[in-house]
Amino acid sequence: MEAFPPITLILGLLILFGLLLGLFASRIGFPRVAAYVIAGIIFSPDLLGNVFKFSIGPWADTLTTISLGIIAYLIGGSFTVPQFRRIGKMIFSIALWQSFGAVLCVFLAIFLLGPIFKEIHIIPLALAFASIAATTAPAGTIAVLHQYRAHGPVSSLLLATVALDDAIGIILFSVMLSFTAGESLINSLGEASFEIGTAVLMGAISGKILALFCKHIRQGGLRFPVILGSILFVVGLAEAWSFSPLLACMSLGFLSRYFLGAGGDHLFAPIEYFEELVFIIFFTLAGAHFSINVFHEHWDLILLYFFARVIGKLAGASLGAYLTGAPRNVTCWIGFGLIPQAGVAVGLALTLGQQPVFREMSIIIVNVILATTLIYELVGPLFVKFGLSKAGEISLKEQRPRTRPQPPK
Repeated sequence: MEAFPPITLILGLLILFGLLLGLFASRIGFPRVAAYVIAGIIFSPDLLGNVFKFSIGPWADTLTTISLGIIAYLIGGSFTVPQFRRIGKMIFSIALWQSFGAVLCVFLAIFLLGPIFKEIHIIPLALAFASIAATTAPAGTIAVLHQYRAHGPVSSLLLATVALDDAIGIILFSVMLSFTAGESLINSLGEASFEIGTAVLMGAISGKILALFCKHIRQGGLRFPVILGSILFVVGLAEAWSFSPLLACMSLGFLSRYFLGAGGDHLFAPIEYFEELVFIIFFTLAGAHFSINVFHEHWDLILLYFFARVIGKLAGASLGAYLTGAPRNVTCWIGFGLIPQAGVAVGLALTLGQQPVFREMSIIIVNVILATTLIYELVGPLFVKFGLSKAGEISLKEQRPRTRPQPPK
């Protein structure tokens, strides 16, 4: 017999309560995504979760991974080959420099303030946090873009930048692991390239198959199971073969649109109809991992990592945009859309426990990343909205929430 309360009850309450808070947030001009995180925090084990005996078990990780896969698919489908040809150099420069900026600032901050953290090997600790700092969570950024229907150069560049960010983060993390393990730079780059190449190849093959299927399916209701099944298939392969589900699903979205050609929009309308449900599930579950003890025990590292990464992202993104001659609007405000951090960072932190160099400090790294993830998921959407507003890509009309979603075509 299933223990009370069952998973369905927990998930139902999280969805309904998250939706209510999200609707209230929209009324007061607050990003719905941040409200979803607050809803999850309220039902965390240290708050109402303890009262009602709620338990967020392994099923939450599965739902989170699926949600990330769907979000990555939508991001991949947001761009076309002509767009990349037109602004590809600018995208690559911004993605590269904002990653390096975060890595450098976090490493220097932890290394220079090392004496504060007694009984910890400071160089491995600084390397670990620096390599994790490069990643950006696409979910918070794309949720805010969709809620406010933002459009313009900053919005377009943001989507492409977060798509590349995961690849750069994986490369930097793999290089760091190989460096601390004493491996050569060539070997570490080879392993990272193989993982990224496998993810892109699997996404490309699945994208071709999905495009072929959808050419012969004209009803939107029948397209949805085909598209969702393809996303789940790619995510499952990624978990089984240990490559990035985010990269694979982005590749699936981008290349399926490319292979289908003029009818590419039909690949995304059915999924976009359910995107708000995906955001509610993903962000309420993120908030439900809140722990008071983590914030209390490692508040110094949490604050140091948080502010150092924010400074690095803002400075690096601005530099990358400036070096490619981007408009002033882009140079000043694009960095604010790259602040959120979530699932990929937590996944990288968890892998450190398998490395001998980090075994003793891995519990600290995981706890700090979990704590900062909650902070980033809560305030990250506010950063995104602030940057888009300053860039003039959110009009008063577009800040009103969408009350009647259009049905799938």
